[in-house]
Formats: sequence, C-alpha cells, structure tokens
Amino acid sequence: MRLMLLSACLLAGATLAFADEKDKKEEKGKKQDKTKSEPTVAVSEIAVHRKVEGAKAFFANYDATRLGIVVYHPSKHLLGLDAKTTKLTSLEDDKGNALVEEKTFYNPISQYPAISDDGTTMQVSINTNKAPGKGASKVKVKATLVVRHGSGEKTEKLEKFEFKEKQKATAGDFEAAVTREKDGFGAQGAAFTVSSNKGQTIKAVVVKDGEGKAVEVYRRGLGFGGKAKTYNFALVKALEKGTIEVTYFSKEETFEVPIDLSVGLDLGR
Repeated sequence: MRLMLLSACLLAGATLAFADEKDKKEEKGKKQDKTKSEPTVAVSEIAVHRKVEGAKAFFANYDATRLGIVVYHPSKHLLGLDAKTTKLTSLEDDKGNALVEEKTFYNPISQYPAISDDGTTMQVSINTNKAPGKGASKVKVKATLVVRHGSGEKTEKLEKFEFKEKQKATAGDFEAAVTREKDGFGAQGAAFTVSSNKGQTIKAVVVKDGEGKAVEVYRRGLGFGGKAKTYNFALVKALEKGTIEVTYFSKEETFEVPIDLSVGLDLGR
C-alpha cells in the first residue's frame, strides 16, 4: 500500500513538473511570436546643420535637422510608406522649440525610404529647415508611419530563356528582356530586366541553369514609368539558357508604426 502511494506521489510530481515545463515553453513561444509580429523602431541618425551668420557660401547659409528612423520587421517584406496617411505630429527640441512649421509646402517625412534587399529593414528620413535652439540637448519626434508591405506571394516562370542580345519573353504580367549580352560591370553574364506594366512588386528573381541549380545574380536597381516597374539584373557568370523564376506580391497591405521618441547625440544608447 505504501509502495503504491509513493508511486502515485512520484507520478503526480512528474506530471506537475511536465505541465510546468510545458507552460514555460508555451509562454516563451508566445514571446517569440510577439517579437515576430511587432516591428522594432530605433533612431539611427541625427544631424544638425547651423547657419553661420555673415557667411555667404550656400553650404553655411541655412539651418536644418535630419533624423533617420529605422523600422525592422522580421516577418514582413516592407515596400515603403503610404504617403497619404503617414503623418508627422510634432518635431521639437527639449526646450520646446518647434523644428517644423505648422504650414509647410513640403512633407518633412521622405516618401522614398531606404529598404534592405530582404525587405525586413527600412530607414525613414525626416528633414526640416530648422535647427534646435540654444541649450537644447535632445530632439523629440512624434509621428505615425503607415508602412506598406507585400502579401500574397506568387511565382511566374520563364523557362528555356536564352540570354542573348535583345531576347524577350513573357510569363503572366511579367516580361524579361536582355539589354546586354555581356554586362561588363563586374559581371561576366548578360544584363537583363524583368518588368511589369501593372506595377507588381517583385520579391525575388532566381535564375536556374539546365540542371536546376541556381546561378548568382546581381540586382542592379529599380526604375519607374507610370504604373510600370522595371527591375535590373545581371548574371555573375555567363549562361546561354536557363529558367527565370519571378516571385512577386499579388497585393499590398499596411500596418501602423507609432513613433514617440526623444533622442540626444548619443542616439539613445
């Protein structure tokens, strides 16, 4: 009887320990999921330019303040800002001096942020024509960034594509075209473009050889023309024929990033 009671106690203890460990893992998993679902915001740059009284050179004849704000989201592919709904609420120094006029002909928040190749990181610039006042040590900014991101990933394939001069082919809403058979700018293979007249945003372009192996591709930049988008690429090594796989976003969505920061010359560190 004592042996049975002891066994029952040990079993109950083991069950409680297992349940406690399970709860800890679930809680940890929730924290990790929360980290993946929420953006991280930090100030990466602060620059102040002061007008030098009496100086006549253009580079010494104006006041200005520039902030660089980085938005990082590991689970979304960032595309930019929604210009209509992104709003700067206030920008001032810690002495209460406003650094942006109430009525201004320009938008202090740049609508062309720098975005990393993998789409997880974006730097937004805020530029004004005023500098902090005398004795100020910090800049305070309040804003709402409405960030655009891609969703609904799809892939189109251009098979047996020949990387020859002026060669063209289409797949879905995309057209691939060779602009130079030899790129000549650090790449030995062809320079080519992938474009869409409907303006779909491309996430990635992968080129595979006849054996299905991916070959290295340089990404050369993006051009706009109305709704059309043209992406430029170059093959690192020469390839006569291959398959171009275009992964793109079929739609765009947005999320808001509230900004309420006070930053000094140490950038908050």
